[in-house]
Amino acid sequence: MQTFQNALRKKTKARRGATMIDVIAGSMIMSALLIPSAHLINESRSNTHRLNVRQSLLDDAEQVIEATKIGLSEPIAFSKAYSGGIDTVNKHTTAYGPFSVARTRVTPDKSILPAELVTIVVDVWHDDDSDGRLDTGEASATLRTQFAAP
Repeated sequence: MQTFQNALRKKTKARRGATMIDVIAGSMIMSALLIPSAHLINESRSNTHRLNVRQSLLDDAEQVIEATKIGLSEPIAFSKAYSGGIDTVNKHTTAYGPFSVARTRVTPDKSILPAELVTIVVDVWHDDDSDGRLDTGEASATLRTQFAAP
């Protein structure tokens, strides 16, 4: 009876460490889990870059609007914009592309009289093909505001 118990103890003795098959199986499971997560990491980087570009465009548009407001704060410039409107296109370099293009349109808003208002619309985009026009696929942002006579 004692030999049977000794034989049973030898068979049920816990092994210490992993065999080569355990290591291979574990590494296969880990690689199966990590390959999709690498794709998700790359997708996250792409989304972050796109958001940074969008934020850069919005910052550029805000700067153009503020510069336009400063220009319109002189009575002569405002009356010229109120009587005929302004349409300009400017190029400048940015951190997220070769350059961005800002189109500024200032149009009179005569819906509320006697107040003299102009509407300022700024379209900013990364002009990848350098043609000065907004094409499909180019990142863009548009801001709109109104400005009263000084």
